[in-house]
Amino acid sequence: MTKIKTSVIGSYPRCPKLVGADFNPRWLLVSESKEDWIKNKTKELQDEAVRWAIKEQEETGIDIVSDGEQRRTNYILYHCHHLGGFDFENKEELVCRGGKVKTTVPVIRGPVKATKLFLADEFRFLRSLTNKEIKITIPGPLTIIDSVKDSYYFDEKKLAFDLAKAIQKEVKSLVKAGCLIIQIDEPVSIREPQKFFDFGLKALETCFEGAEEISKEIHICRGYPNNERDTKAEIEAYGQVIEALAHSVVNKIAVEDAHEHLDLGVFKKFGSKGIILGVVDIGNSRVETVEEIENRIKEVLKVVSPEKLLVAPDCGLLLLRPEVAKAKLTNLVLAAKNVGGLAGGP
Repeated sequence: MTKIKTSVIGSYPRCPKLVGADFNPRWLLVSESKEDWIKNKTKELQDEAVRWAIKEQEETGIDIVSDGEQRRTNYILYHCHHLGGFDFENKEELVCRGGKVKTTVPVIRGPVKATKLFLADEFRFLRSLTNKEIKITIPGPLTIIDSVKDSYYFDEKKLAFDLAKAIQKEVKSLVKAGCLIIQIDEPVSIREPQKFFDFGLKALETCFEGAEEISKEIHICRGYPNNERDTKAEIEAYGQVIEALAHSVVNKIAVEDAHEHLDLGVFKKFGSKGIILGVVDIGNSRVETVEEIENRIKEVLKVVSPEKLLVAPDCGLLLLRPEVAKAKLTNLVLAAKNVGGLAGGP
């Protein structure tokens, strides 16, 4: 019998005990303009939120868990707080996300470098809470660049490699602490594939230098769902980016498939890389049935061997209510269990 493993992508809904009744998770997607939700939240309260997120995930039966990103305000800017060169006191306006979003962001005013390594400590705390496999997630260089204002480099390639070198220090620290699964999130690779081909892929590989023995993963998605359909990147970019990643150092590629199914031909482009398949829509509160999820897994197994396949949500679960996220993960796990063992390799 071939087990199809299950994984989260990164975020989980915020712990209800720690956020107010008017908390809107979309506040955290682009800026920190609504960071009051974490005001006065001590490390002890953040630890409590992580414990809650782990318990929630374990109860669904998911194989690979995360801390639910409970400590993070904006996912990208949280990481930048731990880097030198960023000015968070004097933020400036930025138009980003392909011109669709206007927000206020920190400004790069000096050389970017790792100053306060923090992810290994977060991993060690998480390791003390669970026997499950643990995934640690990190925003990629291109994605960070897309969410900040540069008033120092004026050269995206040079900035990307300085960011990659800073991320590499966190990766090495995680490996030393015993972390076996590290995921870099690079949605900008889909929104701006030419930058990815020009220098983003090499920057991504730089992030993973010195991490040969772990599962090196990349999450490429089309961004969190938005009411405006055209904020979603073109699905055609998937095939191009995946073909490039198939020849890279990464071991697994996480793709969004539930929101809009990829053509089955795309799955032939992964080469020897593992596939983390998104099978539940994180922008829709309707809980997919076990049968619906099973059917899509079976379709993909027509062109992918079960040994290469993991299943997960499309993206992080931040936007969903806790009970909805938990129900989606529970059905995902049941579907994977039911399908596991079926023949269906290419």
